[in-house]
Amino acid sequence: MEYLLIFGGLLVAFITLRVWFGARRAKVYAEIKKQKYNVIDPAIDKIVQTNDDRKPIG
Repeated sequence: MEYLLIFGGLLVAFITLRVWFGARRAKVYAEIKKQKYNVIDPAIDKIVQTNDDRKPIG
């Protein structure tokens, strides 16, 4: 019976650590992606050019 309690405790500890490290890694990944997006964002204005000389058809 004690082995079941020890195994259950180790299993809960393992799952908790795995979820915690996964969330930490996801947070770091999200920050990196946000940083890259902010770096790329000014270039989007150069790529997307609007034609102001167009007039509506109707």
